Amino acid sequence: MSDISYDALVELITKEVIKRLAEQNLTSAPQSDTKPAALLSGEAKAVPAFAKERFSFADISTYEGDIEPFEAVFIARISFTELADIAQGKDASKLSCAVTNAILSGKEVYLLETGLPYKKYKRTVNNRNFYNMLEGYVNTLRTFGVKVVKEQWQGNNLERSAIEDNTADKLITERTAKELVEACTDGVVHLRCGTVITPSAKDIFNHSQIKVEFVD
Repeated sequence: MSDISYDALVELITKEVIKRLAEQNLTSAPQSDTKPAALLSGEAKAVPAFAKERFSFADISTYEGDIEPFEAVFIARISFTELADIAQGKDASKLSCAVTNAILSGKEVYLLETGLPYKKYKRTVNNRNFYNMLEGYVNTLRTFGVKVVKEQWQGNNLERSAIEDNTADKLITERTAKELVEACTDGVVHLRCGTVITPSAKDIFNHSQIKVEFVD
């Protein structure tokens, strides 16, 4: 073997390694760990833990009308106008446009209860009809497939089961039944299968002529 300096030997080995790596890259594409993108209306700190694990987020202000690059829309802030517009199929704002396009494209849409501006007036509002109208818009969004995330489940312990579809807790008491009846705008209350209704709660539903339906 001819004499070769240490530096020359290192350079020769380095070139050979680089060559082998280049050949390997031609035959096997690198795996991408990029998360699918989702649109967010509101502050990032309001996003549930399960969503942070699944998606990377772009602010709704960056939306230009093309929903295709995004797998989901998360609503952590929404105005009265936007809520009404979405329920009526209008796309007057970036958020309402993104949500209507997402629904039509079969994308996931999540609405966080904390993002609903009227919720903080639940115990002070005098005109229940106005409050119920706003609740009706949310119920309409549910029928469109929008998933509502309960306020009490927003946090690190949030699981998929915390996403509700116009459902109540596992035990319906007389007080809970009264609240459900007051909030109901379409004559139907949906409860999860296995929910227990106390006798006094049944009386509340019967006297109000509200229909109770069970969902999985």
